[in-house]
Amino acid sequence: MPSIFEVYENFKEKLVNPVVIRFHGGDRLKIEKQTKEQWNEVVAAKDEELRRAGRMVNELQKKNYQIFLNINNHYEGSAPLTIERIKKFL
Repeated sequence: MPSIFEVYENFKEKLVNPVVIRFHGGDRLKIEKQTKEQWNEVVAAKDEELRRAGRMVNELQKKNYQIFLNINNHYEGSAPLTIERIKKFL
């Protein structure tokens, strides 16, 4: 599956309101093993992806899109902490 950034670049002119962006993570079993299913810390930081996502969201906001970000615990290990981390880039 192509990355969200590749999809965005290829189709950003065709988007309609609202825009939903989902961060679901990669290998589910690997992250569950890393977290021991305790979803209270970031165990697979994706700093560069969060920076890029922030730029993407900021670009969409400038075009007056309504944006919903859905972040799964499997993305970095803790959805609430990832939300706090991505806020720095918005």
